Amino acid sequence: MDYSIAPGWKWIGNKEAVGLCERLNMPPQCRLLLLSDGSLTNFLEALSGFPVDVEIKDHEARRINKEEATYLEVLASQDAIIRDVWLIQDRKKLVYARSVFPLAGLDKDLLNKLSTSLEPLGRNLTEQGLLTFKDKLEICAVHCKEINNLLNLEPEAILWAKHYRLSAQTPSGVEGIKASITEIFSPELAGKPPLKW
Repeated sequence: MDYSIAPGWKWIGNKEAVGLCERLNMPPQCRLLLLSDGSLTNFLEALSGFPVDVEIKDHEARRINKEEATYLEVLASQDAIIRDVWLIQDRKKLVYARSVFPLAGLDKDLLNKLSTSLEPLGRNLTEQGLLTFKDKLEICAVHCKEINNLLNLEPEAILWAKHYRLSAQTPSGVEGIKASITEIFSPELAGKPPLKW
């Protein structure tokens, strides 16, 4: 699913993002949602008491582009799995998530599980015995007509988005996966970003 950065916005790194959330008097729940490096699935389930379901929207293998490779700090022009899913609770679409994970060095069994699983990526990795870490967290306001349509929003609505790198490794420290994750939030969950920051 294609999205664009909202006019006047850019990806905002951690420290600047904290200041922005403070200036906007954002409720604590929204701040945690956008700024936490913890499990989104666990947060959503603790918040509502409902389990998180996954609806796979798209799944493809393709070469990563230069921008994705730079962000992930991996070699460009390698194959990756791109997986787009909705995180749903109580039949409500709450988060659209895109993961990009390079295939180089991935165990085939792990790859098959990640590719076909109806579990959120982070939960799937921890169930495989991998320890997960997030860094390079950024937030932004984005525009996506398709998501707006699916959420019954005005076509020009802007939504909060979060971007980070997810790394997973075995308990012995062997790296298992590195992925780029972008999450776009329903305003029901995260509120609406201002037109200008």
